[in-house]
Amino acid sequence: MIGVNPATAYLLLTDFVKVPRGGWVIQNGANSATARAVIAIAKSLGLKTVNIVRREDVVDEVKSVGGDIVLLDGPDLAKRVARETGRAPIQLALDMVGGSSALNLMNCLAPKSVLVIYSAMSGQPFSGSALSVIFNEVSVRGFWLGHWGKTATDEALAGMYDHLVPMVASGAISAPVVGTYRLEDFSQAIAQASAFKGKVIFTPS
Repeated sequence: MIGVNPATAYLLLTDFVKVPRGGWVIQNGANSATARAVIAIAKSLGLKTVNIVRREDVVDEVKSVGGDIVLLDGPDLAKRVARETGRAPIQLALDMVGGSSALNLMNCLAPKSVLVIYSAMSGQPFSGSALSVIFNEVSVRGFWLGHWGKTATDEALAGMYDHLVPMVASGAISAPVVGTYRLEDFSQAIAQASAFKGKVIFTPS
């Protein structure tokens, strides 16, 4: 799985904004596999993370994997984030949920920052702030690993994997596996995967 979630996380953190060491990144869907990788890779780069979740029962889980700040999503998110970070400027937001959650992230950003959309797990249309785009010059970008891979140089690939492979080997980057299934049990595996509580792995019969 190193070539998907960790690779996506690495590129989200390095390809859009040069966040200085000690700076903050904010993300939603923080209990997902990619978000867990973001937390680990951010730490390796000297960055701090604000992690937004939609359920109270996953707050401690995200804290346990290294999330510096973990908050429940909501319309007052910007006020709570400012309080928790001491009003530190946040230059990069990572959205995998969509809908109003994307708007909540935009409201947390400093002027001339970037919101990167890489998934839409809620299934809701993107909701953003025209005022942030116009007056604060916040940019909205999209990212899909498949597009990046079409033009990535050998040097870029090598640099990414040189960073990621030791982290995966050491266990710094990991993803919860909720079940293993034989190929003939694919229907049960798909049902398990649809719960979005961890990875499902197929094994030889």
